[in-house]
Amino acid sequence: MQLSVYLIEDDLDFAKALLQLLSSSPLFELVGHATTLAAARGFIEQGSADVFLVDISLPDGNGIDVMREIRAADAHAKIMVLSTLGHEKHIVSSLQAGASGYLLKSEMPAQIIQAIVSVANDGGALGQHASKVLIDRMSQPSAVPASNHTNAPQAAFRTDAVVTPQELEMLQGPRDGVHTPPLVLTPRELEILKVVKSGAATKLVADMFGISAFTVNQHLRNIYSKLGVRNKMEAVQVARDLGVL
Repeated sequence: MQLSVYLIEDDLDFAKALLQLLSSSPLFELVGHATTLAAARGFIEQGSADVFLVDISLPDGNGIDVMREIRAADAHAKIMVLSTLGHEKHIVSSLQAGASGYLLKSEMPAQIIQAIVSVANDGGALGQHASKVLIDRMSQPSAVPASNHTNAPQAAFRTDAVVTPQELEMLQGPRDGVHTPPLVLTPRELEILKVVKSGAATKLVADMFGISAFTVNQHLRNIYSKLGVRNKMEAVQVARDLGVL
């Protein structure tokens, strides 16, 4: 089953590249593209999508406003921000408005694809920059509201909107210009590979880890890509040769 995606983006060059990226993947079905807040509102009133990709800066308004309207129209819709804006206020305001993910447009295409899948599966997705900003925010004493100041602005930020370390490891690939070892499997990917080598079916693996079969398959695709293999048998063999299985 494909994930329906609706794009709200006024940068036509970026939109064209992103739409081509999504169209080339069998995971997604593109249901529309709006370049203005007004056009997006027209779609929200009449249609829906599994995932909305939203830019914050729009020619006729603020993308954060449309996020609130998306959530009001469909509580099950997922929202992910793709923006050039990396300030803390934009990241936090987006999460408060209902976004489950925040990536800069400079992220690698593979990271964007993985982030969309994570958000669609009730996960969270933060790019490297957004992760650093939120970690810095939460490490400050002022980021933890005192019990007698529950109305303070920072109290509105919910830490449960941040992705788990395991999800961050899945979403964050090797950084540009940084050498990484040939094997970069995350702890979760290694756990899944150890179960897979016993011959367990995808549904059983999903039940064991409390995740969807779709997410298991995404983990397997990541494993195949990192190990340079095509199937489970080859992945297990290469992992054994590398001494990690």
